[in-house]
Amino acid sequence: MTLDPSSISKPRERIIETASRLFFRQGYCSTGINQIISESGVAKASFYSHFSSKELLALAWLGQREERWLMQFKERIAQHESADKRVTGMYSMWYDQIREEGYRGCGFINMAGEFSDEESQIRALVRDHKERVRQIVATDVLSDYRPVMKPDDFGELVNAIYLLFDGAIIQAQNVMHVWPIDSALNTSLKMLPQSRGEAI
Repeated sequence: MTLDPSSISKPRERIIETASRLFFRQGYCSTGINQIISESGVAKASFYSHFSSKELLALAWLGQREERWLMQFKERIAQHESADKRVTGMYSMWYDQIREEGYRGCGFINMAGEFSDEESQIRALVRDHKERVRQIVATDVLSDYRPVMKPDDFGELVNAIYLLFDGAIIQAQNVMHVWPIDSALNTSLKMLPQSRGEAI
């Protein structure tokens, strides 16, 4: 959730929240430092005392967004005891994100797409974030199935559900509709093994 910069007292927080809104709405390359300074209501000297470059600001924003996003993600999963409900809870993140932010897709993927250097810190952060999400799918969402599935089969299930989940928000952005999320959720639920008490 993006906050109103005028309600945030600390300059560093105002800068990050303003950058969050502008990067997500306009894109990284289309957002200039002067616009961020103007809309966050800080002095130029104050901006550079916190961030020596726009890329470092982007890293700070992504780090903050990841912390909040993963906390909410885990909270939604933890509310449910069964795997099917946890999968549904997982997808609720996308429905709520669209209601709050519109069809802007994944902020991490959007940002990575603006950096052509595969070794950039931004792309490394995004790769690490996506791997953390995939690991949560394995350890928190689908953990019931690990003891009763062959390791390779369990790994394939994790990857398939993760890819459906992660791709759904991108396609929703593309078509400006929730049907890709609906379809990905329904397919994910159908992929879940029916029995957890027997070897699969």
